[in-house]
Parts: sequence; C-alpha cells; structure tokens
Amino acid sequence: MPLLPAMPLAAAPVAAAAPVANEFMYGLAVFNARLRGASSARNIARDLGIAKDAAATLQSRMVRDGFVALPNAAGLARTPDPLVQRNYSRKATETLKNMLKDKVEDILEADAPEETLKDLPRPSEA
Repeated sequence: MPLLPAMPLAAAPVAAAAPVANEFMYGLAVFNARLRGASSARNIARDLGIAKDAAATLQSRMVRDGFVALPNAAGLARTPDPLVQRNYSRKATETLKNMLKDKVEDILEADAPEETLKDLPRPSEA
C-alpha cells in the first residue's frame, strides 16, 4: 500500500469572541445613556459592539445603580439626570422667536406711514 503524505486537518472555524462587558464598557454605557437621555439593551449592544446578553446585563446594572429608570414597554429606560436638557432648547427657541417677531413689528412700524398701519393686521393677530 503506497504511503500518502499526511494532509493537515482543516481547522474548525472559530467565531470571533464579542468584547466582554467590563467596567470601562459600563462607564461608556452610563455616559451614552445620560447623553441621549435614555437607554436600551439594543442601543448598548449596537453602540458598544457587544453581545445582546452582555448589553442586557449592563442595562440591568444601570437600573440597579439608579442611572436609568425601569424600561417602558418598548424597552427604553429614561435617565433621571440627563447631561443635555432638551426642554432648554425649546424655551430658547420660543424666546428667540418672540424676540424676532417683536423686532419685525418694530421695523414694520418704523418704515410704514401711519395711514397704512391702520389698514394692515399686526403679525400677532394674523
């Protein structure tokens, strides 16, 4: 019987291991939740590139530590102390809008003759 050269065995494919959820990942998850104002296990898994079960562990730890509230029906947990206050931007927008409206009224009143001002409705009435 002829001897055949030994062929190396094909190595079994090894799946790349997902990063482990460690303290650094936990800190990133907390920062991300506070920055966005909310968090979910799906967002953590996507943003940090970790497995969904590891992200769920981080999410439950953030709930336990008080960084986020209990998740709602959609799985989204709100942050009680977000880094960015979104309602401030709404207030600033309303303030700027009112300031601009007042300035436009002042400019229109200064440029228009008196007799035309009586016939035109004011911008606040329209």
